Amino acid sequence: MRLARVLRVLVTREVTIMLHYRWWLAIMQLSNIIAPAISLLVWRGAIQQGANPPVTESFLTTYLVLVSIVSMLTSSWTSGFLADSIRLGGLSSWLVRPCSTHLNGIANNIGEKVVKLFLLIPLVTVLGVIFRSEVALPSAPGRWLAFAVSLAMAGAMTYAMDVVIGSLAFWFEDVSAVNRLRYLLYRILSGALIPLALFPAVFAGFLNAQPFRFMVSFPLEVLLGNPSGGSFALQAGWFTVFVGAAVVTWRIGLRNYQGAGA
Repeated sequence: MRLARVLRVLVTREVTIMLHYRWWLAIMQLSNIIAPAISLLVWRGAIQQGANPPVTESFLTTYLVLVSIVSMLTSSWTSGFLADSIRLGGLSSWLVRPCSTHLNGIANNIGEKVVKLFLLIPLVTVLGVIFRSEVALPSAPGRWLAFAVSLAMAGAMTYAMDVVIGSLAFWFEDVSAVNRLRYLLYRILSGALIPLALFPAVFAGFLNAQPFRFMVSFPLEVLLGNPSGGSFALQAGWFTVFVGAAVVTWRIGLRNYQGAGA
């Protein structure tokens, strides 16, 4: 209960801070929706010209309308802040507080998402209205519940990966190259830009098993399709791996932390 109260206070503070940057965040959300909107126009045009993708036009349209919301809700920007805190010695102040720096990072992510969600929903609604004839959302409550569970695990996986990358600053002065590589792989392999079902079938085995799929594509597959129980088990497995890696990396890193700063 104490942690819940502290988290509520931290989230309220973060939302207040984020509101000062609402116009910058609004422009960011507009840019986030442009890429899937362009992909949607390209693929619909290709289908009208005779292309035959391996998924239905309804699935493709609904996926690309919703993907900007899912990718935003499962995203994290903690690694850079965490790395700077370790490198510059700012972590020391958190180590003597009753509140963990990770709780503050979680609050920062939640506060950011609350503001972004209010800015992004109207844009997604407009896109959905434009293509309403092909947008098909499920009505079964169980499908939405499974989607929510998968979405929560996806967000936790992304945050845990951020903690692992940020924790590398215990040993390396600059982790930005690792972060950029992660971001590049994430954009390509998560389905945030192109639905994974549209990749050549020869890559299907790899794409279905790799972890980035479960950060964006899989929650949408749960909502719009009917993934097997094995896929849920695989997501749970990757979730365990990433959270475990974050815990182990952080604890080992703290043993080497000097707190002197750069």
